[in-house]
Amino acid sequence: MENYEDNNQTLSRLEYIRELINDCRYDDAMELAQTASEEEPDNTEYNYELARIFMEMGNYQSAISNLELVVEKTRNHLLYFMLAEAYQADDQIDKAIGAYLKSIMLNEKFALPYKKLGMLFLGRGDKISSIEYFEDYLKLDIADIEKEQVQKVLNRIKQ
Repeated sequence: MENYEDNNQTLSRLEYIRELINDCRYDDAMELAQTASEEEPDNTEYNYELARIFMEMGNYQSAISNLELVVEKTRNHLLYFMLAEAYQADDQIDKAIGAYLKSIMLNEKFALPYKKLGMLFLGRGDKISSIEYFEDYLKLDIADIEKEQVQKVLNRIKQ
C-alpha cells in the first residue's frame, strides 16, 4: 500500500484519506478514495470514507450508494444507522425506517434509532408506533435530561 508523508509521519492511504476528511479537504479526499476504491474494490473502508464525504457534502444519493455496498459486506448497527440517516436526509422515509430497524435488530441496546423511529412515526401521524419507540428509548441508557425531554413529548402525544 502506498504511504503518504504528512508532518514527517508516514500514513497509510486510508489514514491519509481520513486526515483529509478531518481537515475538510473533501475534494482531495474524494479523489484519493475513489482511486483507492477502484484499485481495491473489496476494501469497504474506502466506500465508507466516500460515504462520509458525500454526507458532509450533502450528496445523499452517492452516500447511500456507497453505504449500501458497505452494509452488504459488513452488517453493523452503526453502519445501518448511518444508512438510515442518509435515506432520511434524501427523503426516503420508508427505507430510513427499514435501516433504523435493522440497526436495532443488530444491537437492541443502541438508543438512537429508537428515538429516530419515534420521531419519524410521529411525523407520519402514527401515534401508537411513535409512543412505542419513545417508550423503548426511555428504557435504555440515556441521559436524565434526555429522558425528561422525551417524557414531555410522550405526555403531549398521549393527550
